[in-house]
Amino acid sequence: MDKHLISLPKKYYLVVGDKFELFYRGVIRMHNPYQYYCLANCKKGYTYNRYFTFTPTVDDVGEYPLTISLINDFGEVIESKETLLVVNDVKDTKDLTVLCIGDSLTYNGVWPMVGYKRYSESFPNRLTFIGKMKKEEDNLKIGYEGYGGWQWKTFASEYNNSYTSSVWVKCNHNLTDEAQHTLWRCCDLLWVLETVEKDKLKFKRGEGNNKTNPVLEGEFELVTPGRKLDNIKIDSYEYSEGNPFFNKKVNDVDFRYYVKENNFKDPDLIFILLTWNGQYIPYNTDFSIHSENSQKLLDKMHEAFPNAYIGLLGIQLPCPNGGITACYGASGYYYDWYGETITAFNYDEWLESLANSDKYKDFVRYFDVKSLFDSEYNYWTKDTPVNNRETRTERIGINGLHPNMNGYLQIGDTFYKALVEMIKEKN
Repeated sequence: MDKHLISLPKKYYLVVGDKFELFYRGVIRMHNPYQYYCLANCKKGYTYNRYFTFTPTVDDVGEYPLTISLINDFGEVIESKETLLVVNDVKDTKDLTVLCIGDSLTYNGVWPMVGYKRYSESFPNRLTFIGKMKKEEDNLKIGYEGYGGWQWKTFASEYNNSYTSSVWVKCNHNLTDEAQHTLWRCCDLLWVLETVEKDKLKFKRGEGNNKTNPVLEGEFELVTPGRKLDNIKIDSYEYSEGNPFFNKKVNDVDFRYYVKENNFKDPDLIFILLTWNGQYIPYNTDFSIHSENSQKLLDKMHEAFPNAYIGLLGIQLPCPNGGITACYGASGYYYDWYGETITAFNYDEWLESLANSDKYKDFVRYFDVKSLFDSEYNYWTKDTPVNNRETRTERIGINGLHPNMNGYLQIGDTFYKALVEMIKEKN
């Protein structure tokens, strides 16, 4: 990939009455994104130190170029790049069926529910969200498919009884979502806490943990340095269910089988949020494994549902304030937070290029998440003394990749914008 400091998608999609916030940390590929003066130039909106914002009205429906420039203290332009703001109004639609797919960022169903609820506020009972997993909120119920620890290759293969399968552990615990991605040991094997439910926890494999569905007994003991959490006594456990899209009779992914087996309608719109899992190489530019498996899935989807539109949601940036090291220490997966930040930039740019390729451009769209996600504030944090001789405190991150609830809601806001755009195109 070429070397550049500014990373902007070709387009952003805005919605009338919905506040659009473009955070510079999600745009500027620098350890300190505020090293240079960031100037946002656009016919609409307002620019502040950390972000550009624009809340369009009905009269603003249309398209507006936005230029982001980095300028040094002498007024010299270091780099500039342009994108296009596409302002949509929320329009009614015929009944549509929607399928949302993802990993642990999707497991709780928050971002699909946000998009569903926000569109339904204008036009209720138009959308049906399908999926084996369910989320209920405010007398609403939607389906989706979200599995902690999964990635493109997981959804593209038979994934269950294997050396990579995750495990659900039934237990009594007092953990919250902020403990996600902490490292634990059980039976001399390392496990990473992926999903927290009231009476059970989901762990994915840690480094060197590659036995086929190993036997577990006793307790899980916390390994992550600097954290104090009680041991977890195992009541029972089972390895995670397999790929919902895999048909064992044909030994392959089969989306026609998926809708028939579950009595679902064919999806008109499909949204996919993948993948932070597998991004273990800082400053990575080689996404060939993701390319192979994402194209297999997209091809299978298009073959099964030739009239469906597919939206690819990019991944957000990791926590820039200690969240990564709180989970992984000073070595191991993801520990290099800035190197992983550049990997996220590179992955999202690759994902957009995939969506815009000749093969997929007619039915696939890319939607940027990282620049609309406030990674400086929307991760789990705690207040800790500024040093061991001082009682004054500072706020540091304690989870590197899983947002706090406001962060999940913010991803949901981006999905809502994508949903409105895709409904417009579908109609």
